Amino acid sequence: MKRKVLICLFLISSIVVNSQVFRPYIGVGAYLHTDFEKSVFMSFKTGGEFKVNRYFKPELEISGIIGSLETRSIVNDNNIMIEEYTRAVSAINFSFCPKIVLGNAKELDSYFVILPRFSISNVEANKKSYLYNNTTGTLTSDKKEIVKNWSQSFGIGIGYNFDLSAENSDSMCLILDLQNVDMGKAINELSTKASRVDTKWTLGLGLNYYFNLKRKKS
Repeated sequence: MKRKVLICLFLISSIVVNSQVFRPYIGVGAYLHTDFEKSVFMSFKTGGEFKVNRYFKPELEISGIIGSLETRSIVNDNNIMIEEYTRAVSAINFSFCPKIVLGNAKELDSYFVILPRFSISNVEANKKSYLYNNTTGTLTSDKKEIVKNWSQSFGIGIGYNFDLSAENSDSMCLILDLQNVDMGKAINELSTKASRVDTKWTLGLGLNYYFNLKRKKS
């Protein structure tokens, strides 16, 4: 893994040195997954786009993923709840995206992009358990558990970028994203008896806002 990180750092430094224009951005995403509350978990991100040429605009990104899983309850034969637990997960991702631009031969204001993304992630899952008396249903004990791990993943997305202003290059990008961060491994270590959770290859929608640091040429 160290070798891969060193190679990525070398490639990234070369891109930064050779880039013509830098644009910072912020973004948000929502991913569909039925094991989570309201069947969704969220992503928030910030990063920078480095324009090497009109067809190649790689990005460096730091993002966070957060989500809470559905609360699980266990009842006895008398329909008295004897156990309840909640689980949540978060991940901090450090990503490199060699963004490829399609259909931008004349420096158009709108175009499609392909977004392959390599990520190194620090995942943290936590679980709160509550045990209740079999007869009265009163709380007898509670416990909190945490599992952390590191993972690496490759995801991909497709987006449509369009400018918002006639005076500068501030733009937005609508993204259909297939994320591959494995948060399920940490979640499953907390709940060995529960059904397995797999967050890899989860489909979502995202929106990035790019800030231009200089005005358009008139």
